[in-house]
Amino acid sequence: MIVLYILLGIVLFFALLFWMKVRVFVRLEDEMTLRAGYGPIVLTLVPKKKKKPVSIKDFTYKKHQKRLAKDRAAAEKKALKKKKKKEESDKKKKAKELEKKVQKLAEKHDGDKDVNKIAFIVDLVKLGLGELAAFPGYLHTDIKMLDITVASDEAASTAIKYGAISAAVYNLLEILRAKTVMRARKNAVIDVRPDFCSEKTIFHVDFSVKIRVFSFVRIGWHFLVWFVKQKMKRD
Repeated sequence: MIVLYILLGIVLFFALLFWMKVRVFVRLEDEMTLRAGYGPIVLTLVPKKKKKPVSIKDFTYKKHQKRLAKDRAAAEKKALKKKKKKEESDKKKKAKELEKKVQKLAEKHDGDKDVNKIAFIVDLVKLGLGELAAFPGYLHTDIKMLDITVASDEAASTAIKYGAISAAVYNLLEILRAKTVMRARKNAVIDVRPDFCSEKTIFHVDFSVKIRVFSFVRIGWHFLVWFVKQKMKRD
């Protein structure tokens, strides 16, 4: 009987493991927030954690000696590398010059920061769904809010920005509709509108993409069945 309980526990454990979801949460308001996790465990990927404030406890005698030893080791390592760096200095200078030229070109074509915010989300979704190309129908998108009020200090700039952001949002929705099972909540506002009386664009973007771990097993099983059939046909 004990063995039966153990086996039942193992079965229930793996059933729960496969039934839980891998989740990615995207939120954009004053800043971009990207979280991802499995089941109840969710980690914040963007923005990175702020550095811990300096405490007086960090400056005990022992800790200070450890820091000094670490600094000495780093200085010795730096001295050994200095000779090699001298030989490569010319190459690095040329590389830096090239990097500056590329940076100038990037800045020239950088465009509007507000437009880039939503464009970044579109590129992020494209990248993620591209990596999971075999899972259409298994991916579920839950849209809580996609409400953007476009504004700037000039009416002409607002109009141009509104057109670019509207196109990006339309592109995002089309990708989610085509590649995932998209659901918008009842109270969700999906709208992009211009505001010619304001100077700051306001973002309220909040959605998530989820997939059950069991979907990976199903895809693997379908692939295995297909592979066996192809093998049998050849033989």
